[in-house]
Amino acid sequence: MKSKITLFLLLSVFFTKAILAENNTPIKNKKTTTYASDITFASDFYVVNENDNTVDIILHLNSPSDGTTSVDVAVSSYGTATNGQQFTFANQTVTFTLNASSETITIPITNNNVYTGDTYFVLSLSNAVNGSIVGTSETTIYILEDETNAPASTTALDLNFIASYLVDPSGSAEIVAHDPATQRLFVMNSTASKIEILDFSNPNAITSIQSVDLAAYGIGGTSIAFKNGLVAATVQGANYGNGKVIFMDTNGNIGATVDAGVLPDMVTFTPDGTKVIIANEGEPNDDYTIDPEGSITIVDVTAGLNNIQQSDVTQLNFNAFDSQLATLRANNVRIFGVNATVSKDLEPEYITVAADGNTAWVSLQENNAIATIDLVNNQITQITPLGFKDHMLPGNELDTSDQLGEIFLGNWPVKGMYMPDAIANYTVNGTTYLVTANEGDSRDYNGLSEEKRISSGSYVLDPTVFPNATFLKNSKNIGRLTVTNATGDTDNDGDFDEIHVFGTRSFSIWNTATGQLVYDSGSDFEKITAADPLYGSLFNASNDNNNFKNRSDNKGPEPEGITIAEINGATYAFITLERTGGLMTYDISNPMSPTFISYKNSRDTSGIGGDLGPEGIIYIAPENSPINKGLVIMANEVSATLSLYEITNDVLSTPNFAENTNAFFVYPNPSTNGIVHFNTTVSVSLYDMTGKKLIEKENTQNLEMNYPKGIYFIKTKDGVAQKVVVE
Repeated sequence: MKSKITLFLLLSVFFTKAILAENNTPIKNKKTTTYASDITFASDFYVVNENDNTVDIILHLNSPSDGTTSVDVAVSSYGTATNGQQFTFANQTVTFTLNASSETITIPITNNNVYTGDTYFVLSLSNAVNGSIVGTSETTIYILEDETNAPASTTALDLNFIASYLVDPSGSAEIVAHDPATQRLFVMNSTASKIEILDFSNPNAITSIQSVDLAAYGIGGTSIAFKNGLVAATVQGANYGNGKVIFMDTNGNIGATVDAGVLPDMVTFTPDGTKVIIANEGEPNDDYTIDPEGSITIVDVTAGLNNIQQSDVTQLNFNAFDSQLATLRANNVRIFGVNATVSKDLEPEYITVAADGNTAWVSLQENNAIATIDLVNNQITQITPLGFKDHMLPGNELDTSDQLGEIFLGNWPVKGMYMPDAIANYTVNGTTYLVTANEGDSRDYNGLSEEKRISSGSYVLDPTVFPNATFLKNSKNIGRLTVTNATGDTDNDGDFDEIHVFGTRSFSIWNTATGQLVYDSGSDFEKITAADPLYGSLFNASNDNNNFKNRSDNKGPEPEGITIAEINGATYAFITLERTGGLMTYDISNPMSPTFISYKNSRDTSGIGGDLGPEGIIYIAPENSPINKGLVIMANEVSATLSLYEITNDVLSTPNFAENTNAFFVYPNPSTNGIVHFNTTVSVSLYDMTGKKLIEKENTQNLEMNYPKGIYFIKTKDGVAQKVVVE
């Protein structure tokens, strides 16, 4: 009986299915004709050029539509492209036609003649009918501007690459100094802890004179400077002890040595050559159990090469500012080390001295500040915070991702910390200005690391300030960007209300009297390098690879070194780019409105070679040059080379040497014993018969004349000259 019932049920099911199939009635478990579908954007991003006029956005289904599946497509509230200006789109419901597995939305892109920078907008999916939104529910459309807006180069300064010289194939070349009297270069070979002395009498045929080994004085050379026949070099001390300042003559003969502070990082002379000033960075050890004080060393060198003593040394620290810790932090001076005090946390990087020798300024790079030094009273008088650069403002665009294949110079909600490395100063109409190369630098130690990617799960963006946090953390947007976790949590609630990045990819000019920013080059450096016909292919590449956009997620081209020169009545700034390579030249005669002159580079484009990783840079005036033309020399750390550029329209013009014997005279004349004396205290320059300046000296009553026999001219700053014969 049981078997008959089972047979009956099976037959009933069979005939029911047959009838339903004959009437084309869908069956719930008939898998070949299900209509519910997954809906998704075909891609999470599209890149379109402004002059492409349209962009096609594709929506996908995972099975054919029955004609009733639909989804709403809308422009998200965040984006930098304006609907109706950069593109045109009305929020709409897209219905998939019968049997379709995709639909295409064509969006008009506005092609205008107005530069707005690269922009983006975001489309999102919602309210699916007869389907589910699965996978990519948002897509970003990046619109690339077809107006480059990169400043055009000019011929105001005809700067041309002439040669590259390899200093040491197994070493480095970081800082370079020049002696016009002997036509020698002094190069700090930090890796080998040596000073390389080079014959520079023919820039196209530089030869080595000798290497001066510094190993006996410390664990590595750091910086070098030259003035009036005296070479000063700094060496790092072992085990976080004090470093050394080593003095030698132009032949490499070492005279006096004195102690500096911990980790001397930069050395320079005052304009009159009477003092040497050293920035002692005082960085911590890797586990942050030792954190020396940053300091400034001032050495009186008037005693001469062999007679400088430790008693001639003045050490300046920041102890007087320790009580101002809370105020400095509130003013955005970055003080955040382990058990930090002001004295331990400030890290002097680079020094520039005013023309009158009375004031110096020191960059505190990791602290994003500048210190002011009174050189008359040997006192640190002020710490000035530099603040932040808003990259959402027009003109402050930057490329933020090494994952997006196109250069996208857009505005993003991040703030750059200027954090300059090299600085320089000049005076216009009685006001002195600082010029800064805004490289940026982080603290990244085992004991304390402030570096984070925005995409990191531990870097939490405030949901009120950044409701689009998920979008920002996308690796094609700013998710890959390296930022600090030491600042940006302005309300101290554990998440970040501002995004702070290292450096500003620019150079800036600051009024020293007010501390105010008067000019910043904005996004110029990235615009210029991106548009370069040869080096655009190496946009934001690093100095040890040729990978396109390799450094976009960090500090971009990294402006590092800077020098200033007055040429043909105008003032120019030369700025090195540590990563991309080469140098930018600007006319900064008007501090409020500098003019771009040129971008030059001498690295290879076909392979990893040429001049890589420029650090120090100097200008040699025509009167001091071996070829009677202005020269610019860069020291390149990675390639261990010197890059030589000549300025063809910066040539020697013989000064007017009309003599005035009533106001100023020199004796003995002729000179026979290697020295001459003056009847009054003067500041003078010495020239040879061609008009080439050999040396200058401030506030003196004598001058060494150890030169070949011949006729020379001594000229005062007031323009009074005397002819001197050396026999």
